[in-house]
Amino acid sequence: RYSLILVGFLPLALGYSMGGPGSACEDLTPQHHGVTPQTGASPFSISPPGNKVKKGSNVELTLHGGDKNFKGFFVRALEGADGSSGVFQASPNVATRECIGIKNGATHTSPSSKKQVKLSWTAPNYPTTVEFKSTVVVNFSTIHLNKPVFVQVV
Repeated sequence: RYSLILVGFLPLALGYSMGGPGSACEDLTPQHHGVTPQTGASPFSISPPGNKVKKGSNVELTLHGGDKNFKGFFVRALEGADGSSGVFQASPNVATRECIGIKNGATHTSPSSKKQVKLSWTAPNYPTTVEFKSTVVVNFSTIHLNKPVFVQVV
């Protein structure tokens, strides 16, 4: 009897330890039951190599928070209100998520504590402006929606 109660609450306690769900593509929140993002400025951000990148190029983005640790994240590349045709590549620390059929979402593969994550992204093959939106999960109840970052693809 007690085992069933504990097992029933296990998903709520763990959150999404192996990465954000595909439903996070819409609002970038991890869907932790009863938890809303922090208000105010986030200490976390995404840093591209510059504000312009070449079309079709591979780009390394860094998600970081200075000396602050975090456990999870979700990043999405957008062109206007639509998903970008640029795609993220999976790595040992990064899993891709298909948002509307394209791997323009990326999330964590482990809930281990980290100070930064390197994300590999391939830019679209045409000139456009790409917006990177991101969320960082410090712990189950502390979630930050980060300031969007814009990159010109030329």
